Amino acid sequence: MVFKVSKIVRSKRKSFCIEIGEFGEIILRVPNKARNFEINNFLKKHSNWIYKKLRIVEKRKENLKPKNFEDGETFLFLGQSFELKIVENQKESLIFKDKFYLSKKYLDKAKDAFIKFYKNRAKEVISQRVDYYSKMNSFKFNKIKINSATKRWGSCTSKGNLNFSYRLIMAPIEIIDYVVIHELVHLVDKTHSKSFYEKISKILPEYKKSIEWLNKYHYLLKI
Repeated sequence: MVFKVSKIVRSKRKSFCIEIGEFGEIILRVPNKARNFEINNFLKKHSNWIYKKLRIVEKRKENLKPKNFEDGETFLFLGQSFELKIVENQKESLIFKDKFYLSKKYLDKAKDAFIKFYKNRAKEVISQRVDYYSKMNSFKFNKIKINSATKRWGSCTSKGNLNFSYRLIMAPIEIIDYVVIHELVHLVDKTHSKSFYEKISKILPEYKKSIEWLNKYHYLLKI
């Protein structure tokens, strides 16, 4: 595998930094006065790390293929993979039991059916977790909204409204709990300072494991 730098960004920064994008693009951030030989030496020094990250990206791409909504495909729900079964004579577009059952006559709207299912279950499960942790820790929130955000798992507004991406419902419950607690703590601390994470730690001592999980598997939480 031979890598090629996609973009070099020069700024007032003092150090060099490499970023590997979701699809393998390599972005190099360097000081304004960085010389070509310094850039080449930096890339050479970190080539093993770059190759390692690119191999991870290639493996991810296998899981980023668009869903065809065919018999046997699997879909995530609360951290587990469930098989899809296409069925005849089903009034509802999508039913979840031990598997996902999709009505054949709704095949052309399968993605919409899944998104609707995920949003409904996300509202149900996340609302329960918000209520649980807010009562336990005396947090006061206003409203809960489930959205289709792809860049943020959750957010907290100045009015105390909590927003969550429906994609969270594909993750294990402990990951959902971390995002819920993260946004609840924002009700009393708008920063991402050390004290902010100390507040999270008091509620969820092993929260760092959830952050690591999201960093490693976030790309799977989509259809």
